[in-house]
Amino acid sequence: MSSDESSDGLEDLKDLMALYGKQEQEKPKENRRERFVPKASQAKELNYVEVPMEKVIFGDRQRFLTNLAKSVGQKWQPSDDDDEKEEATPGKQKTGDKRKAAWSDSDDEEIQVGDVKKATKHTGPLNHLRKDKSYKEYLTARFHRTLNQPKWAEKKVKDDGEEDGSSDEELLKTVGFIDRRARSSDLPQKTLNFKRVKDLNRATYSEGIVTSVQFHPTSTAALVAGENSIATIYTVDGQKNEKLHSMRFKKFPLFCSRIAPCGTKAFFGSVRGFYYAYDLLEAKETKLTVPGDLKTMHRFEVSPCGKFIATAGKFGTIHLLTANTNELLHSFKQEGHVTGICWSGDSKRVLVCGASSNVTVLSLRQRLIEHTFMDDGCINGARIALSPNQRLLATGTQEGVVNVYDYETVFASKIPQPEKRFMNLRTGISDLQFNHSSELLAMSSCAAPNAMKLAHFPSATVFSNFPGQNENVGYVSSMAFSPHSSFLAFATKGKRVPLFRLKYFKSY
Repeated sequence: MSSDESSDGLEDLKDLMALYGKQEQEKPKENRRERFVPKASQAKELNYVEVPMEKVIFGDRQRFLTNLAKSVGQKWQPSDDDDEKEEATPGKQKTGDKRKAAWSDSDDEEIQVGDVKKATKHTGPLNHLRKDKSYKEYLTARFHRTLNQPKWAEKKVKDDGEEDGSSDEELLKTVGFIDRRARSSDLPQKTLNFKRVKDLNRATYSEGIVTSVQFHPTSTAALVAGENSIATIYTVDGQKNEKLHSMRFKKFPLFCSRIAPCGTKAFFGSVRGFYYAYDLLEAKETKLTVPGDLKTMHRFEVSPCGKFIATAGKFGTIHLLTANTNELLHSFKQEGHVTGICWSGDSKRVLVCGASSNVTVLSLRQRLIEHTFMDDGCINGARIALSPNQRLLATGTQEGVVNVYDYETVFASKIPQPEKRFMNLRTGISDLQFNHSSELLAMSSCAAPNAMKLAHFPSATVFSNFPGQNENVGYVSSMAFSPHSSFLAFATKGKRVPLFRLKYFKSY
């Protein structure tokens, strides 16, 4: 074939292909698809779509919720706004409904009493039992007869907002020791949980016969003074009770020692014609001469405000001094020599008991005797104490009787009747002390060994297990509670200061 013929054939082929392409374009699309039908294997590959793994495992959303509801034994009913409330839990119980058991065994419903209870020679015949009764119901009824169902088991379903808002409160109600307000009635009335710890002055025992003990109002320390003219400050922990500072007064036996309410100053008195004011911060002592007709400072009390000192003089005289300037403000006179002094909480009154049977109330504002009443059954008064809540007034006699009055009612009569009379001690009362919460009243007598008692209020009962039969405390002359009643110390006629830990009170 020549070159001309071949070129003509190529041109004819191009024209034929162009005509075929034009015809294919002019055909409808449906006809073109029918010509190119793929094989079965190719069709499967073309129809394959990738599915997410979570859909393969859980299915679609509706299927997942249906299976979830079926697993908890409920039927899921889709709602129109179900897509908007995705966090709503399917099958949620209504407020007030009882909660269902988390798990139950179907076999428990089938077991009967007769299948478990068998007559033996120990039990005898079981005619009183219904053997066809469910054993589960039998055990439940027996449990309710023995024990009351706890409240947590009867708790109903609450609203979400209510449950969230009261979660902390429910926790405090469960563990009551966290919330101090819930423990007001937890103090036992007959027995007290306590422990004797190391003696308060075990580091030195240098005070001689201990005459007074007092806890510092703001720190964990205590002051112990004795007839050896030495006063020592100890730390209070019940284990080591280490010595912090010692004060020595030459030829000045200490008969009365008091820390001021501010905690920065202490006063020391004796049978001398002077007394000492000691600055605890600067460790500096100041010798002060007693003013007026005063001869000694062997018995005195500092006011709660820290501005005044009431001290006992001769022949029933009570002198009022200023704590800062040592000035004599006024002198009161009552019947019989003074044996006990206490201040009211507002520092406006001084209550005094003497060798007679009368109790005298002195008014600092009017500077006169405001009221006098007869202590019921008293022949010779010994001690007097007013509770910190200003509601209870305790008086002790030389006969060992302790009367407790309602403080507000003693002003209404010359012969008030006591609310309670304690006759547990048979010798003269040497000291009376209330604790900080007015729940405890400590009574002691120095005329007999181990003669001390603790009374509980408001039940007005005496703890039977305090101080214990095996505890040798000694002859107690005075006592002191720590600021929050965690410790109780006794000043005895010996050189020791026994210390007790009251476990009910957690703070120092």
